Amino acid sequence: MKVKASKGLGMDDCAPTRVEAVTALICKSSMNTKNGTSGKGRPSMAISHVVNLRERMVPPLPEHSFGNIWRFAVASIMKDERNIELHEFVVQLRKVIRKINDDYVRKLQGEDGFSHACKPLKETSELFSQGEVEFYRFSGWDRFPFYNTDFGWGKPSWACISNVPIKNVVTLMCSSSSDGIEAWVTLEEEDMAKFECDHELLEFCLLAKGS
Repeated sequence: MKVKASKGLGMDDCAPTRVEAVTALICKSSMNTKNGTSGKGRPSMAISHVVNLRERMVPPLPEHSFGNIWRFAVASIMKDERNIELHEFVVQLRKVIRKINDDYVRKLQGEDGFSHACKPLKETSELFSQGEVEFYRFSGWDRFPFYNTDFGWGKPSWACISNVPIKNVVTLMCSSSSDGIEAWVTLEEEDMAKFECDHELLEFCLLAKGS
């Protein structure tokens, strides 16, 4: 999947991480489920991805600092006559994530921090005002050491999240074997029926239907 998502990237671009590759694949397959269009030149999909601020601070906070120390980056994907390739999702996602750097964090800590914190919400609102936009929320939990947790009964054989009754939410977690990613995807029932049959998605994954 990472190799396929690399095709089309520039020579100076790093290969996609597995989170970037999985995010791109889910976005592409989700877009394939939508028959309608929002018009040429208008964004038809907005993607938010949670970004950990700990390592982006100067000096960086310890990795295990407690609390929701994060912001979300929002990327818009334009849908036109072309088929959008995986690397295009990767490029758009990287562009907005890279904006959340040490300078961004300093602005959050400054006098106008509240206005900077609200900026992503304003950008999202502006996207919705341009027409029909599908909004997808991603959160990467793949680096959380769930499978190293031991409360005295041994390490877990499988860890999962609870049900998320909000459409278009995706949580990425490590698989129990640590060599893959479990994607917990919540969609409308009609969209899920099409999503599960997407040929490109089926190239790379095993499906487990939830309740």
